[in-house]
Amino acid sequence: MNKKDLFYKAIIWQIIGFLWISILSYIWFDSWVRSLTFSIVVLFVSVFIYILYELAWDKIIKNRK
Repeated sequence: MNKKDLFYKAIIWQIIGFLWISILSYIWFDSWVRSLTFSIVVLFVSVFIYILYELAWDKIIKNRK
């Protein structure tokens, strides 16, 4: 998978995650402002962690071959 596709895949996944995290955190915080703030922070951190994970995974798989 090339890096551009990886980036788009990560963004789409994070949109899905943002939606469910927002709903669950709204139930927890009982405030849309706190919920969306929390969800945005999680979104940005998760995108970069996911990309690093995918790159590491590809490197491990390539080294096995």
